[in-house]
Amino acid sequence: MKTTCEFRFGFWDVTARGDAHFAVSQNQDYARIEDINAEDPIVFPNVATLEPDFGFPLDGSKEWLPDNARLTQWGWWSTDLSGGDLTFSNPPTLTVTFYNEDGTPTPHSSAGITFTFVATLPKTVNIKWYGYDGGLLADKDFTPDRFDYFCDWQVEDYYKVVVTVKSMKYAHRFFRASSILFGVLEILDDARVTSANLTEEISPVALTLPINKAEVSFYTPNSRFALLDPAGAYRLFQWKQELTAYKTVDSTRTMLGKYYLQEATGTVDAVTALSCVDMIGVLDTVEYKGGIYEKTPVSDLLDDILTPENVEFELDKAFDGVTLTGYLAIGSKRTALQQIAFAIGAVVDTARTEIVRFYPAPSEITKTITPERKIVGHKITMEALVTQVDITAHQYTLITDEVKELNKATFEVGEHTVTFSSPVSVTSVSGAAIVEKHPNYCIVNVTKAGEVILSGYGYEDTKTVYTVKTEPLPAGAKASAKSVTSATLVDPGKAQDAARRLYDYYQLRYTDEGQILPGQEQAAERAEVSSLGGRTLTGYIQRVVTDLSGGGLETITLRGR
Repeated sequence: MKTTCEFRFGFWDVTARGDAHFAVSQNQDYARIEDINAEDPIVFPNVATLEPDFGFPLDGSKEWLPDNARLTQWGWWSTDLSGGDLTFSNPPTLTVTFYNEDGTPTPHSSAGITFTFVATLPKTVNIKWYGYDGGLLADKDFTPDRFDYFCDWQVEDYYKVVVTVKSMKYAHRFFRASSILFGVLEILDDARVTSANLTEEISPVALTLPINKAEVSFYTPNSRFALLDPAGAYRLFQWKQELTAYKTVDSTRTMLGKYYLQEATGTVDAVTALSCVDMIGVLDTVEYKGGIYEKTPVSDLLDDILTPENVEFELDKAFDGVTLTGYLAIGSKRTALQQIAFAIGAVVDTARTEIVRFYPAPSEITKTITPERKIVGHKITMEALVTQVDITAHQYTLITDEVKELNKATFEVGEHTVTFSSPVSVTSVSGAAIVEKHPNYCIVNVTKAGEVILSGYGYEDTKTVYTVKTEPLPAGAKASAKSVTSATLVDPGKAQDAARRLYDYYQLRYTDEGQILPGQEQAAERAEVSSLGGRTLTGYIQRVVTDLSGGGLETITLRGR
């Protein structure tokens, strides 16, 4: 059995794409220069042109320019051909300025710029980087020798980039480029990786929302990422730079998921260590304002949480038509997803995909781990018996009998945000004007410093406990209960099902943890583990830790019966 691993690390400025705005001196009228900034690569059509000895071969390899050419992504395609001396009389020039949605200029830093050229390579490309005040930071010529070419020149805190195509490799050729990337894609393969561990974990009943992690160390020649080098590339590591993991077992290649840089540590003997988390880990750092919900479709609430972060999700058809009624306090988006998943009975999974998936815990066995694949040293443990599960259901009602003082404080001139510990409905304010009101907060604008009083109504939380228990108790058993009181999206219509799911989970009392030979096991799968004694443990794989640099050995944790 042969195993290999590979990591593709996006060592680029993570906000440059969103802040980049493009202007070009020349481009075909059916081409949009913004397309070179697309996240998904352009497939550049191989169309016939009038380029001598190149653009119109008679072997049928090229296609005609489509009538609806504007519907195709072309990127950057010059209108002029290079001359006999390979240069342009009017050099194609691209100007990139960086600013946010408010029009505020933004600084960016990268180890260089990567281009994808098409059809013919340019001979010389010049790049100039400019600072905030318009001063020139760097001026460098590059001579590309491949179509995916990295212009390797580290520049920090630039606000504008000007790219000029000085000449082409051949005479009488158009210049074409399909993409630009402010940084470089680092390919970390077996030859460079010194250690790599991947942790994939789920909770079958969403009691928690585990964060998958990738820990990768790799060799870097020439101390490129040396921590103490004030001009080194270490300074360019950024939160949320992307790492995509792959493993190959024999000839089967598997994408293991997309991760995001959390921390990079300095080099020791030219080794750099990356600590990355999955999208759940990213969402743990993003605030969600929450709110009061009344029969809100699950898909709508997930869309409200994930779409602003440009996160795609997949909701299993089992949850079609399912709605949520209840309350979410201000907290992280990870916490909000956990509350949703617990209420509807969903597994939340990001492993081996680029999206967030929500689906019911599987009921069918899809994997069998035989004794031949188990490595000596498996540990079997047994959890304490749980005989009762109590779930507190919440029902929120707006009480409008009497207007109450919700908050009183003294503020200086300006906008201020008042947050509430429980949901409210603000009806009036004195000493300020309401800018925005919400069940969890209110933004006010104060024009004269002084006391501000917010008034309105509060919500009453009616709590009802739903129970599932073992009846009668087994002989000699001691009653033991587990309870969940803070699931604020569990209303009376969902509480009994939630209690049953949790009770059934706690009856899976045995846990098998140990190493197995490489395979395709995934967290959340329902599997059975066989032992030499002929006994079989059946349950959910809750965690898979893969040593990608150590032969692909997997340490699995399975809870079952």
